[in-house]
Amino acid sequence: MAKTAEQKLSGSRLLRGYIFLGSSLLVALVFVFTNRMVHKLDEQANTLTGILGHFFAVASIPASENEDIAPIYREVLAKVNFPVVVTDLDGRPYAWAGIGIDVDAVSAEESAVMDPKNPSPGPLADIVEIVRRLDEQNPPLPLVPPGETRLVGYVHFGESGIVNEMRWMPIIELAAVFLFMGLGYAGFRSIKVGEQRYIWVGMAKETAHQLGTPISSMLGWLEVVKGKQREAPGNETVVQIERPLFDQFVDDMEDDVERLQKVACRFSSIGSMPKLQPQDVVPLVRGVVEYFRKRLPKLGQQLRMAEKYESVPFLNINAELMEWAVENVLRNAVDAVEGKSGEIGVEVRRNPDEETVELIFADDGRGMTPSEQKQAFVAGFTTKKRGWGLGLTLTQRIVEETHGGKIRIKSSEPGKGTVVVISFPV
Repeated sequence: MAKTAEQKLSGSRLLRGYIFLGSSLLVALVFVFTNRMVHKLDEQANTLTGILGHFFAVASIPASENEDIAPIYREVLAKVNFPVVVTDLDGRPYAWAGIGIDVDAVSAEESAVMDPKNPSPGPLADIVEIVRRLDEQNPPLPLVPPGETRLVGYVHFGESGIVNEMRWMPIIELAAVFLFMGLGYAGFRSIKVGEQRYIWVGMAKETAHQLGTPISSMLGWLEVVKGKQREAPGNETVVQIERPLFDQFVDDMEDDVERLQKVACRFSSIGSMPKLQPQDVVPLVRGVVEYFRKRLPKLGQQLRMAEKYESVPFLNINAELMEWAVENVLRNAVDAVEGKSGEIGVEVRRNPDEETVELIFADDGRGMTPSEQKQAFVAGFTTKKRGWGLGLTLTQRIVEETHGGKIRIKSSEPGKGTVVVISFPV
C-alpha cells in the first residue's frame, strides 16, 4: 500500500511535468508557425514590392513623355504602401511616394538644379537621406527606357510598413504568452499562499481542539484532587481519595495522556510519509466508534451507533493517522444529525467486485445538496455554523496521499442523510 501512495504522488508530479512540457511545446509550435507565416508574408510583400519597383522603373520614362500615361502613373504611385523614390543618374529625385513628404513640397525646377551630393537643408535633403537608407535595404532598380539600353535613372524602394510590423508579431505573441503564463502563475501562487495560510490557521485551531478535551479533563481531575486535601498531624497535607474514585482517576488520566500522545503523533506525521504497517482496520474503527459512543451523552445527543464488521485483509496503514481520518468522518456524521436523536451506521467490509476494503459511514442527518457535495473536500468549506472546514480536507489527504486509498460521498440528499465511503485496494 505504501508503494501505491508513493506511485500516486509520483504520478501527480509526472502529470504536472507533462502539463508544463505540453504547454511549452504548444507555445513553441505557435511561435514557429507564426514565424513561418510572417516569413512567407514577408517574401510575398518583398516580391510585390519588387514588381511595383520594376513597374515604376519601366513606366517612369513613358509617363514623363506621354500625357495619357502620366495620370495613371501618378495614381498608382500615390497608392503604394511602401517607400519608393525615382531619381536620375546623379541622384536627383523627381518622383516619390510613401516617404512622408508631399509630392508638392518640391518643384521640378528645384529638383533639377539641386546638388545631390551637397543638398541644401529642406525636403530635398531629407529625400536624399531617405534614398540612402532605402538603398541599404534593397539595391536600386535601373531605369531604362523601353526598347533601349541606356540608363537614365534609378528606382529606390524599401519594405512595406506592414512587413516591419509583421516581424514583431512572433516576439509580441511570445511576450503575451509569457505575460499570461506569469499572471497565471502569480494568480495560482496567490491562491496557493492564501489556501496554505488558511490551512495553517485551521491546523492551529484543530490542534487547540484536539488538545482541549484531554487538557480539560486533566484540569477537572486536578480540581478534584485539590478538593480531597486534608491536614494531618505535624502540619502535613495529605490527599484521601476513595478507591473507586482513584481507579477512575487513574483510568481517565491514562486515557488523557494517551490522547495527548496520539495528537502529538498525528501532527508530527502530517506533511511527511509516515511509517505504514500491516494492521487489522476493524479494531481501529471499533475503538473510534467506542470513543464517540462515550462522548455522545455529554453532548446531549441520544444517537444510536449501528456497527457491522466483516473479517477483512490487513491493510498497510498508519494507525494514528487512520484513527484521525475515521474520527473526522464520524464527527461530521454526528454534527450532521441536528436533533438529539438519530442513527449513524458504521460498516467495514470487503468489496470483491473491486478488490477493495471499504469503510462505510452513513447518517440520517441534514444531508448535502449537489453543489455542497462538490465542495465538501475543499479547504475552508463547511456547512456548520461553527467550524473551519478542514476535517474532510485532512481526511482526504490522509486517505489518498498517505495511504493510496479513495474517499468519496456515495450519496447525499438534503433531509435524508449522507453516506461516505473510504476504500483501500487489497
